[in-house]
Amino acid sequence: MAAAVDATIAAISELGYHGATVREICGRAGLSQGAVTRHFPTRLDLIAAAAQEVAQRQEDLYTSGLSAAPEGSSLVRMAIRLLRDGTRTPLNAVWLELAVAARTTPDLAARIGPLISGAYLRTLEMASLLPGAGQLDPVDFQMLVMSLVHLFNGEALSLIVVQMPEVEERRLALVSALIARLLETAGPDSLTHLLD
Repeated sequence: MAAAVDATIAAISELGYHGATVREICGRAGLSQGAVTRHFPTRLDLIAAAAQEVAQRQEDLYTSGLSAAPEGSSLVRMAIRLLRDGTRTPLNAVWLELAVAARTTPDLAARIGPLISGAYLRTLEMASLLPGAGQLDPVDFQMLVMSLVHLFNGEALSLIVVQMPEVEERRLALVSALIARLLETAGPDSLTHLLD
């Protein structure tokens, strides 16, 4: 049923949650509705499977991007750029669309909430492998990583209607430099003096 999951991802990315009907998905996948509902009894089951696949593909893109980092480059800066670039992909548009739709669709919120939480945990696990990450207080590190995720997701949403490339690139450079410097000199109380 990979074709149905792929078609669901494409339909949500292009048409949004409400436009990704079972009929639309089946048409894209070249499958009958009966064939799809044998594997995914409800539309929500299919949406959840697509969301899970999106999380895996995003993780794969991120890890392959880090693996391809030029020798001698800053892994922290590369990781932040990959995170930002990843929020601008059609794959991430699926997450954003589902999150917005979940605001007014409680059943969807209940199904994708744990999936998004799981994706956030994997993001934190991957980020914890970066040089200097283990030196920060774990709560401060989680706050930094999730702040970047939310900053770049917000930027990705804004790009739909307003693009400011100079500001976006400056923001990326500033955030990357600040966090790289923080991690280079990290200690358990690195952020405490800034926050008090």
